[in-house]
This record gives sequence, C-alpha cells and structure tokens, in this order.
Amino acid sequence: MGRSCFVIMPIGDQRAGEVTVTASDLRQRYADLIKEALLKADPDLEVVRADEVALPGSITSDILARLMRSDLVVADVTYPNPNVFYELGLRHASRFGTIIIRDKTAPTPFDIAHLRHIEYDNTPSGLKLLAADLRQAMQAMAASPGLPDNQFLELAKITEYRFPDFGSQERAVESAQVDMFDAVFRTPQLMELFIRQSASGEPVDQAELLRAMTSNPDAASTLIRAMVKSGQVSLSPAQSTGNRTARRSTK
Repeated sequence: MGRSCFVIMPIGDQRAGEVTVTASDLRQRYADLIKEALLKADPDLEVVRADEVALPGSITSDILARLMRSDLVVADVTYPNPNVFYELGLRHASRFGTIIIRDKTAPTPFDIAHLRHIEYDNTPSGLKLLAADLRQAMQAMAASPGLPDNQFLELAKITEYRFPDFGSQERAVESAQVDMFDAVFRTPQLMELFIRQSASGEPVDQAELLRAMTSNPDAASTLIRAMVKSGQVSLSPAQSTGNRTARRSTK
C-alpha cells in the first residue's frame, strides 16, 4: 500500500475578484493538474480530496483524521477559502509533511507569504513542472524526516513544547490493565480475594492482599508495575514527601 496524500483546496464555487470559479472548474484542476502531478511525482501515492470523503463545506471527523494521519498533505492556497486555511493550520499543528502550492496568477496570502510554497501554471507544461517540483519537495522531506516545515513546529521544537500524547496514554492504561489481569489470573489467592471482594462489595483487606501477593512474587511484581503504570500507585519521591507532609499536618 502506498503513502497517503490528502489534498486541501476549495471544492465549492469561489469568487476571485470579478471572476467566479465554479466547483466544476476546481474539480478539473484537481483531477487534471494537481492529482496528476502528484501521481507523476510518486505513482504509489493514494491521493484523496475532501469532497471524496465529505460534503462540500463540511469538516468531518474523517477530514480531521486525514489531516492528522496522512503521510503527506498538499494545500492549494490559490483562493482565500476559510476552510482551506483552517485545515492547513490544523495540519501544521499536527505533524510534518505539508506542501503548499499556488497558481502563479494569484497573490500570496499575507499571513503565509513567508512559508515555502510551490507556484504552478494550470497548463500542460505547468503540469510537468509541478510534478518535478513536488518530487523534489518529497525527496527533501524524505532526506530530513524530522525537519519542521512551518513556523509553528519550528517554535515548538525550539521551545521543546510537549504536545498531548493521547495515544500513548491510552496504550499505557490498556497495557497496565492487561498486566493486572494477567497477574491476578496467575495467582489463585489474588483471584479468590478479588472474587470475594466483588461479591461482597467490601474493600479489599490490605493485609490479606499483601499475603496473597507474597505467595507469587513474580505476579506481585507484575501487578505493582501495572498499578504504577496506570497511576493507581506512585513511587515518585515528590508524592511520597507530599504524603508524609499531609499525614503530619493531620496529627
């Protein structure tokens, strides 16, 4: 399976000065120029445009997922369309791998004029040049996969900004739960203790829990690591100090 490529561009009628560019014109530009140039640059690309996965004007979960996960995003900023700029901003904040393109006849939007972009002519010869420029941009990305391609990610890298990592949090919790179940199932005393607690609804007796854990040190070690990983138990010095302080303050 080839790399995924999501194309951001207007898909409905656009007003450019005194001229109206129809949705049909834009689809032809996409199919005959942009998509064709991308496939000439990399025949294995899986190229998709927004209207192939959503209704015109809507930003669906599928579009958001493609902005976050696509290996490559190409944004045509020829026309000042709000959805295009919003989606471009989301992509820039999500990951590397974005190429901005623009028709040579259109002015560059002021807010993104400083960003690297490829100019093209909507002509047969322009198609060949666009394909060559896209291929060169892709090769540069492949040569430096961790290089920020926009000002937002450059600042994030310089300041060592930490983005929320929802995926790793969920995987850590799921992994911890699996480890806990594994430890319980490998220790009959623990299994009996938790079954009895579940049936009665009473809290687990801590002394009995410790005795059950010492009957199988390997399972106990797995259980403790899983509880630390899931956040149920903390071994950090700061928290331990905090707990001692809290106990002293209640005396």
